[in-house]
Amino acid sequence: MQSTIFLMALSAVAGAESGPALLPHLGHGDLRYALDRGWAKADPAVAPIVNAHALAEASDGRIYLVTDHPKNDFIVFEKDGRYVRSISAGLGGGHGLEIFMKDGVEYLAHVDSGWHMAAEGWNPTPVEGRVTILTLDGKVVRRLPTPVELGLKDGKFMPCDVAWTPSGTLLIADGYGSNLVYELTFEGKLVRKWGGPTKDAANLSNAHGISIDVTDPRGPLVWVPSRAQNQIKAFTPEGRHVDTLDLPGAFAGQLFFRGDRIYTAVCWSKDAQGKRPAKSGFLLVLDRATRKVLSAPGGEEPRYVDGKLQPLRQAQPVFVHGHDLYVDSAGDIYLGEWNADRRYPSKLTLLR
Repeated sequence: MQSTIFLMALSAVAGAESGPALLPHLGHGDLRYALDRGWAKADPAVAPIVNAHALAEASDGRIYLVTDHPKNDFIVFEKDGRYVRSISAGLGGGHGLEIFMKDGVEYLAHVDSGWHMAAEGWNPTPVEGRVTILTLDGKVVRRLPTPVELGLKDGKFMPCDVAWTPSGTLLIADGYGSNLVYELTFEGKLVRKWGGPTKDAANLSNAHGISIDVTDPRGPLVWVPSRAQNQIKAFTPEGRHVDTLDLPGAFAGQLFFRGDRIYTAVCWSKDAQGKRPAKSGFLLVLDRATRKVLSAPGGEEPRYVDGKLQPLRQAQPVFVHGHDLYVDSAGDIYLGEWNADRRYPSKLTLLR
């Protein structure tokens, strides 16, 4: 039966470009999903993408996708995948996204990682990154200052992600640059910086995302991937390291918290020989209290030996590179992939 499912998945992936496909159930235990490749009803001629980088839901229930195609910065979908509109402010390099509310106004935070893509082909140009705040209709409110503009000498700024804090500031993870985390006010004033490469447990190597768990009994914790180390690390809002989540074999991005679960997308995994093959992504679903991996859609079933998580690997060639995800209130997952032949986001519907 397992080999049959595997072959069905291969067939569906091979035919993904020819039309929508509902793939077999993915995942483990009580956390199994039906994968819909055709969730996004967008026309590439109207709303082209290069990479489906990050997703979030606004208060109106619509899903916002940040892309790095030079024609548009965001694509907006209804929850059922219908295309609503594109937003183009000429920003480029779209990589991270945060939707937040301040003083009764809802904003988009756009993260330009500094990798600017061509409309055709695959020739990214490295430039200085930038975080920009916009209204939901695409009006630019403010371009936050870069470290250089703040008078800092931390090297090239190529941020990966941003998070809105409970105190009303923005945390920016410079994951392709200095690996520092910058805290700025909404107006762009530097509050503090922390993180970066260190020689202790707080070291960050490819700080590819940033998210905040406000429910942790130890107080609000800021979780930052150290993706090159197959780890995700927790810090106080002031930057003191307090915890490390080991995900052996998995190069995972930012954590997403929903109810009693934690979710993350894996961009690569190591094989049995410890090498990182191309096109080896999958997803992880963890228990929020224990942080134990419960399900790995697209990956092998998670195994623990003497309480220690064993290396995580891809099981089915369903996902190319899981880049970021959003989970709605029903527990359904919306997944964006990197370097996946310009594929729109997919939806994984939780089987109930």
